[in-house]
Amino acid sequence: MSEQTTRSDTDILHPRHGAGGLDPAKLVWALAAALLVYLIVVPFGYMAYECLTDAQGRATLANLPKYFGMPFVIEATVNTFLLSGAVTLFSVLVGVPLAFGVSRTDMWGKGLVRSTVLISIITPPFLRAIAYVILAGPNVGYLNQVLRYVLGLSMESGPLDIFSAWGFVVLSIPGGVAFVFLQTASAFENMDPSLEEGARLAGATPRQVAYRITLPMAKHAVFSGALLAFSVSLAMYGIPHILNVNVLTIAIRKSLLMPLDFKAASTLSMVVLVASLGTLWLYRLSVRSAKRFQTITGRGFRPSVMRLGRWRHGFTALGLLYGVFAFVLPYGMLVLVSFMRRMGYGLEAGNFTLHNYVYIWAEPLPRTAIINSLILATASSTLVVLLGIVIGYIIARTRVRGRAILDYLAILPLGIAGTALSVGLIIVYLNPPLSALGVYATLWILLIAYVTRFIPFGVRYCQTAFMQVSQELEEAARLGGANWFQTVRHILLPLIKRGALYAWIVAFLSAFPELSASILLRNIGTDVVATAILDMWDGTGGLPAASALSVMVFLLLTLLVLLAQRVTGRSMLERS
Repeated sequence: MSEQTTRSDTDILHPRHGAGGLDPAKLVWALAAALLVYLIVVPFGYMAYECLTDAQGRATLANLPKYFGMPFVIEATVNTFLLSGAVTLFSVLVGVPLAFGVSRTDMWGKGLVRSTVLISIITPPFLRAIAYVILAGPNVGYLNQVLRYVLGLSMESGPLDIFSAWGFVVLSIPGGVAFVFLQTASAFENMDPSLEEGARLAGATPRQVAYRITLPMAKHAVFSGALLAFSVSLAMYGIPHILNVNVLTIAIRKSLLMPLDFKAASTLSMVVLVASLGTLWLYRLSVRSAKRFQTITGRGFRPSVMRLGRWRHGFTALGLLYGVFAFVLPYGMLVLVSFMRRMGYGLEAGNFTLHNYVYIWAEPLPRTAIINSLILATASSTLVVLLGIVIGYIIARTRVRGRAILDYLAILPLGIAGTALSVGLIIVYLNPPLSALGVYATLWILLIAYVTRFIPFGVRYCQTAFMQVSQELEEAARLGGANWFQTVRHILLPLIKRGALYAWIVAFLSAFPELSASILLRNIGTDVVATAILDMWDGTGGLPAASALSVMVFLLLTLLVLLAQRVTGRSMLERS
């Protein structure tokens, strides 16, 4: 029996060859691995070539000082790293207390905080930016009008100006807080309270316990959350585009406009890429080192909830401020404006209408954009899951050489800005030999971009699902005469379907409102909802119509999350 089990295990890890000597399972593995390498390595290989060669194709490093000596590029580089650092700092200062308050204290408003975190993750930041342009625009922003009236100011603009560097930081904080919260809340919830109880028995106050025991044990989670917040800010496009803030992602797009300069775009993209991948490497390192801070043992425990007395009102106030600023106020404003005929008429009774929602389905731009986004999100999510199942199986269940490389490649797109990826794809599909495919300026190139960007979700969720299924079930199937395909179809897929479903949902949620890659790859007839919202916001339809389409995007994504949670019986925050 031992020999049979060993043989079965070997068969699972290295399936038998077919009648002709060709192993169908390994052929599928090889094709999936080749596709993963093609999607990720090829565009960035082309981009690196453009960055490190001159016009004659000779190797050179002259492009770096040439382009980074330009004033607008210097400004964009400085802004990118300073503003991303500021967003990270404030995200930690807000996110860690929120995570601690929700996880370990008796504060009020925990549901609002969790809802706001989820909303900040599933909805694109540029929707929040549009809302705050309406609220804090220097001239007719509603908050500025109220402040000028209340304070008796005679100025025609201000006192707030959202079109500034501080506006970028403020509007980016909710997303950064969400990532810090996700990392640290889990650490606080899974922390064995015995050390804290011992400190309190020794006479330590709750404040001393928090600073000397709780926070030091969670510092790896704080660090990893800060790295995620920095990485997201580094790759952000929507907020700086709307606020007209010069950062590297904006400079990349400018370099691809008039005049078209692939060398400049590739050089700027490589800098963003290296910075993002460096951040991602540090994040993976911090996650691996988390084992040194593990506090969960085989002994059962229940995390304690601190009774803070009047001090809990401080956590409650912070939670309410975060919820109102990041969720209630911006999305409430979008809903309100979406029913207005004209912004300047304000809250007059005759200024409310359903015309903006009719306009979305009557006009070609928004209607086409919605259809395109639905097609792209559905197709890319399906492909991401299919590829994730095969790659996840290779990483989690086989001993194939090079699977560690696939594991790292599969996570790389998380650290890549959409604009940088777009530059690589444009270079690949505008130059021979792949220019012959004719995918540029079509939905196909957007589909390639979406699959590349969101493949980490498919691989990670499916890989985790495979790791949770015992190999004994596969061994039993193989002993019963099932081949690899039958085993996967009848045993593994039914058992990992929940993980695959989550992968599909997360990929769809990310693909449907995607902006940073779409803004460079879209063409006439290939607009998606994100680019349509920006075009309408810039003048085609106006702010009310753009707000109506934004509300529809928000509602669709929210309904999909609620449906997913009802079907699976688990919160999306737990899966995140």
